[in-house]
Amino acid sequence: MIRILGAGAWGTALAALWSHPQEGTPTAEIELIAHTATEAAAISTSHQNSRRLAGVTLSPSVRVRSTEEELAPLGAGDLLVIAVPSDAIPRALPRAGAGAAKIVIASKGLSREGERTSESAAAAGANPASILILSGPNLAGEIAAGKPAAAVLAARGEGRDAVLQLLARPTFRLYLSDDPIGVEISGSLKNVLAIAVSGIRSLGYGENAAAALLARGVAEMARLAEACGGRSETAFGLAGVGDLALTASNTGSRNARLGELLAAGMPVAAAVEKIGATVEGIPTAHGALQLAAKLGVEIPITAAVVAALEHGVSIERLAQGLLGRAPTGEWH
Repeated sequence: MIRILGAGAWGTALAALWSHPQEGTPTAEIELIAHTATEAAAISTSHQNSRRLAGVTLSPSVRVRSTEEELAPLGAGDLLVIAVPSDAIPRALPRAGAGAAKIVIASKGLSREGERTSESAAAAGANPASILILSGPNLAGEIAAGKPAAAVLAARGEGRDAVLQLLARPTFRLYLSDDPIGVEISGSLKNVLAIAVSGIRSLGYGENAAAALLARGVAEMARLAEACGGRSETAFGLAGVGDLALTASNTGSRNARLGELLAAGMPVAAAVEKIGATVEGIPTAHGALQLAAKLGVEIPITAAVVAALEHGVSIERLAQGLLGRAPTGEWH
């Protein structure tokens, strides 16, 4: 069984993906776990999540339940996929019936205190040895529609190959990594950097400036990943530059939309209300800055985003400050 914790757009897309029959392999039983019984009943009845992923029809074989139910513990051959917002992991995981299952974290973000998703899961009772990280440039709507995509599955130790075989699909290519920390940091920080890149683009500074800021953002990812115990090169893979290039483009990303609205002068609270869903880049920006300060790492783009979010500094002033920084070595 694959139990997916979180019936947002991403969790629903994964349920749609993994419920499709795969030639030569038995289709796994899929459970999609919503927050409330009311939400679960609505999705189960219509076979659609019209609130979070309109236009996608789920297979009748997908069983929709909620964290308000008593969920039976999963076995050693099962998977629990976490697709809730990163700050909801401590509350949701204890009710998910993880049991002896491997835990695949598909959420991307840091807590405001700088805690990674795997650390939040471990603090909520998960066995650290059972945790894998899934990350990459994956738009929910395209994944649900079966369009080609790739992602990286990261863990240390044994068990990655078996999980890959269960989750890979002809349209969903998975690559293995033994750098879960680098994958987590890259997948989290791309949300913050997308706010900045989108804001620069929305101001009319042009694609040259947007590309330059994106590239310097990847350097921030690499520095922070390495300082946390990961590998800098992971930032240049699917979880880093791949996901950032996608998220920072105008493809409907919540974080890119936030950057666009802030550039237009909208206050943070009003922008989040207009977006109408969790924007992972907000807590992640604060958490990343705290983490970087503790580790002695300079991440000026992230610091600029925090100044916009926390102190109301305009995106235009931040853009001028970032683009006007003194020259230095590219990798210093």
